[in-house]
Amino acid sequence: MLCPASCLPLLRELAQWRCLLGWHRHHGVGSASTTGLTANTGQQQQLQRGSEVGDRADRPVGRTKPLPSSQFSSAGCLLSLHHSEKPDHEEVCEFRPYTCPCPGATCKWHGSLEAVMPHLMHAHKSITTLQGEDIVFLATDINLPGAVDWVMMQSCFSHHFMLVLEKQEKYEGHQQFFAVVLLIGTRKQAENFAYRLELNGNRRRLTWEATPRSIHDGVAAAIMNSDCLVFDTSIAHLFADNGNLGINVTISMC
Repeated sequence: MLCPASCLPLLRELAQWRCLLGWHRHHGVGSASTTGLTANTGQQQQLQRGSEVGDRADRPVGRTKPLPSSQFSSAGCLLSLHHSEKPDHEEVCEFRPYTCPCPGATCKWHGSLEAVMPHLMHAHKSITTLQGEDIVFLATDINLPGAVDWVMMQSCFSHHFMLVLEKQEKYEGHQQFFAVVLLIGTRKQAENFAYRLELNGNRRRLTWEATPRSIHDGVAAAIMNSDCLVFDTSIAHLFADNGNLGINVTISMC
C-alpha cells in the first residue's frame, strides 16, 4: 500500500497535465482532488482557469444576438448591421436627417427632405428662385476679397435645384471658383437628371456637364472630388462683365 505522501508528486503532475489540456472538472478532476492540491496555490489557480475555459467550450452554440438596426430605422431604414459597419453606413444613409444645404456652417438646421424647401424659404429669403430649364445664374462682384458664396434656386421638372458658385483662396493671391448644382432630393432622384454649366465670352466658351449631386452630399463633397466646374481668377475675368459673371445653367432629364 502506497504512502499518501509518496503519491503527492504524482497527483501534482496529473493535475498539471489536465490543466494544460483544459479539462473540465466534470471530466474527472473532482473536489477531492482540488482539495488535495491546496498546498500548491499556483497549480490550483491554473486548474480553475482550465475549468473556466471548459465552461465556455461547453456552452451551446448557435445563439447569437440580433444585429443592431441603423439609428435611422424609425425614419425608414430597414438595414441591420454589424457594429463595425454602422458608422460608415449612417454617414451615407438616405434616411438620415438632411442638413441645411446652404454653403457655410452658420445654419445648424436639420430635418426631413420635405422640410428643406420650407426652411430655405423661411430662413434664407435672400435666395432667388428662377423657373425653367434654362436660366442665367448671375454672380455679382466676383472680385470681392476672401471666401464668397453665391447661391440661387432653379425650379423645373417638379423639382428644385440649388446652384452654388463658391470662391476659395487656396493660398496667398491664388483664388479658385467652384460651380456645382445640387438637387433638393435623394441621390437616387439625382441620377434622373443632368446639368450643364456654360460660360460664354468673346469667341470663348467653357462648358461643364455632369449629374447633379444630392444635397445629402453637399457642396464640400463635390469640391473635394472635383465633381464641379473649376476655374481660376484669370479665367473668370475672361468671361466677366464689369465684375459680374453670368453662368448659363441647363437642367435636363436623363
